[in-house]
Amino acid sequence: MLGARALRWGLPALRALNWARPRLARVPPCGRRLGCSAARSLAAGGLRPQLDKFGAVTVHLAQLHAPDSLDQVTFQRWLRGAALDVDTGKVLVVQDKNKTTNAWKFPGGLSDPGEDIGNTAVREVFEETGIKSEFKSLLSVRQQHRHPGAFGISDMYIICRLQPSSFNISFCQQECLRCEWMDLEELAKTKDTTPITSSVAKLLLYGYREGFDKIDITMREFPAVYTGLFYKLYHRELPDTYKNMTEL
Repeated sequence: MLGARALRWGLPALRALNWARPRLARVPPCGRRLGCSAARSLAAGGLRPQLDKFGAVTVHLAQLHAPDSLDQVTFQRWLRGAALDVDTGKVLVVQDKNKTTNAWKFPGGLSDPGEDIGNTAVREVFEETGIKSEFKSLLSVRQQHRHPGAFGISDMYIICRLQPSSFNISFCQQECLRCEWMDLEELAKTKDTTPITSSVAKLLLYGYREGFDKIDITMREFPAVYTGLFYKLYHRELPDTYKNMTEL
């Protein structure tokens, strides 16, 4: 028996079950509102959930032919890294081999469970292009609902500003068609890109010319209310007089 949250938020929870034998997955009664939400999410994934009068949802797992039929990508964060060389004004860009042909975009990929935003961007940029970098700030967040392949789950797409520490490109030819250092102003003006990349390129150009403090969303780490745990808070930089103030 699966918890209500598991089926409400995603079909990948079903991966943990035995795929070899047809069986049932049942969410215990959780109220009509949550039950209807779980049923809608599962139906969006091509299943036929049964909702009873108490709010319990039952799914026949035989409807799933193989784990590969579930695209786990859609249940995680997309991270992109805008690696800008401040000495030359050039930014690292790629063209995907199997997706938007001839559209320049920032390299990146999916966040692993438990992985911080900055660490994902740095790792994915290195894996895709061979460029080492350091996380500097968060630049933008795109939220999209009703993504065709997301089984009813919202999709998050985050772009970070990175400081490169190496410059010799060795890109993944399985994923990328092209990879190069492009002049930031050229990227901001070109039509051969995506709307997100174009918008963030203009934002990055503004920060490059006028000061990154005008665009950066920086990170601070705080102790959580749970003993031994910490969290990261992303926000615009505060002056020290406001950071350390104890009274108004």
